[in-house]
Amino acid sequence: MKRTIIDLVLIVAAGTGVVLLLKKGGEAGARKVKEVAPPAAMRVVDAVPVHPIAIEGQIDNFVAPITLQPIRSWSAEIKRGFVLSVSENPKLNQPRARVTLLFPPAAPTVLEIEYTIPQNLIEMLEADPVAKNKFEGVSVQVTTQGATYNTSVLLTHDPQRPDERKWLSHNLVLPPATREIDFWIAGTPPRYNVFGATCAIVLPQLRVTTAQPPAEANTQSPSGGRKP
Repeated sequence: MKRTIIDLVLIVAAGTGVVLLLKKGGEAGARKVKEVAPPAAMRVVDAVPVHPIAIEGQIDNFVAPITLQPIRSWSAEIKRGFVLSVSENPKLNQPRARVTLLFPPAAPTVLEIEYTIPQNLIEMLEADPVAKNKFEGVSVQVTTQGATYNTSVLLTHDPQRPDERKWLSHNLVLPPATREIDFWIAGTPPRYNVFGATCAIVLPQLRVTTAQPPAEANTQSPSGGRKP
């Protein structure tokens, strides 16, 4: 009996020693482990878009440069812009345009877009009942290119409605790193009709510039060899 009690005391003492050793070892190990704070909760906050006075860029129809022209409609002052048009005449058929930015924005940037269907076109359509019946207004797709994420908007205009016989406006926010903005006349469902689709567009902030080619490019001929 006395032997059994002594054995139990030794077992308990040994167990206590093991626990103390494990605790001490755990504390020592814990001191060697670098504490890592849990990830802080992150919240995405959209930056307030800047609204510059001027945005420098070039404009073309994906083939050749476009020259801004004076446009007057709906008793408004003369504006300088370009016209998108769907036409059977190749010279007048210019359903798309592209604005290439000279300096891609570093922050979200507001681009002002003013647009309308020219008043003289509406007057011609109203003089032709057949053409007027086929006309359904115009829709212009605008899409940014080059950024991590791009934005897009569909500008619609139906001047057969009296309240739309004017210049309309839209502020498009360009994401950071936007390199170009594409415009094209789009057919909208269900009929996708683009009969008579013509739209005058003005970008009040756009300052058209001519980019200078790199110095190296001036030393080479179109065939790729160096000029003599």
